[in-house]
Amino acid sequence: MATKTWKGHLRFGALTIPVFLNVAARDQRIELHSYHSVCNSSVKMPKFCPACNLNPVPPDQIYKGYDTGSGIVKITEQEMDAITPETEHIMDVSEIVKWENVDPVYLAESFYLLPDPAGVKAYSLLVKTLKDTGRVAIAQLTKSSREHMVCLRPKGNGLMLHYLYYQTEVNRVPEFESLPMSSFSSNEMTLAIQLVESMESEFKPEDFEDGYFQRLNTLIASKLDSKIAAPVPVKSGVVAPALDLMSALTASLGQVKARRAIKLQDQDESKPTGKKKGKKAA
Repeated sequence: MATKTWKGHLRFGALTIPVFLNVAARDQRIELHSYHSVCNSSVKMPKFCPACNLNPVPPDQIYKGYDTGSGIVKITEQEMDAITPETEHIMDVSEIVKWENVDPVYLAESFYLLPDPAGVKAYSLLVKTLKDTGRVAIAQLTKSSREHMVCLRPKGNGLMLHYLYYQTEVNRVPEFESLPMSSFSSNEMTLAIQLVESMESEFKPEDFEDGYFQRLNTLIASKLDSKIAAPVPVKSGVVAPALDLMSALTASLGQVKARRAIKLQDQDESKPTGKKKGKKAA
C-alpha cells in the first residue's frame, strides 16, 4: 500500500477538502555504496566535529544554522516553528489556468492527491469542474522544509499534483533563447514531415525500460552466480553529424520502414497458428 507523504486540506474558494498525497512515481535505481578496500567495511559519514575531534556529536549538542561566510546564524526550533506558513496544513488554490499554458520545464515531482471520505463529493466537484473547463489549479503547500508551488491536474476521476519549479529555479540560457531558425527546401520539409508521420504512434511507457538498470542488475547477479553470464559490452552508436539532409532523411525513412516490418513479423509469429478445421461438405 502506498505511503501518505502529506496530509491536510485543499481549500478551493469556500470549499475545504480533506486530502492526502501518495507518491505517483519514483526513481528506480541500484544504489552503490563506498567500502573500505582493506576490510570491506562500509564507509559512512558520521556526525563528526573536526575541531573537537568528537565522533559522533551527541544530538543535544547539534543545532541548525546558516553560514554567512563571516559567522554562523543560529536558528532555534521555536523560531523555525514560528515562520512555518499556513500551507503546512492547508493547500490554498490561488489561480485557475489552462493546462497548455503550463510550460513543462516547470514540472518536477508527481503525486496522487486523494480525498478523505468526508471530502469525496467536494473533491469530485473540483475534478469535474477542472476537467469540463480544461483548466488546472495552482496552489502552494509546505512539505519537507519547503513551500512548494503545485499544479492540480484532473486525471480520470482524481487529481494529480505536480510540484512546480519557481521562476528563480528555472535556468535562463541566452544561447538557447537566441537560437536562430534555419531555412529548408520544400523537399527537405516534405521528407522530414514524412519521417515524423511514419514514426508516430501512441505513447506506451510499458514499451520502455531502463537498460542501464537491467545491465547493472545482471552484472551484480553474474558476480554472485557464475552460471549467469555478464552483460555483453555495449558498442558505441556515435556517428558523425549528417551534412546531406536529403540523403539522411531518405535513409531514416528506410530504417523506420525496416523496423516496422520486423515488428509486424514478430507480432505475426507470436500469434497462435492453430486453425480450426471446418466440416466437410456433405
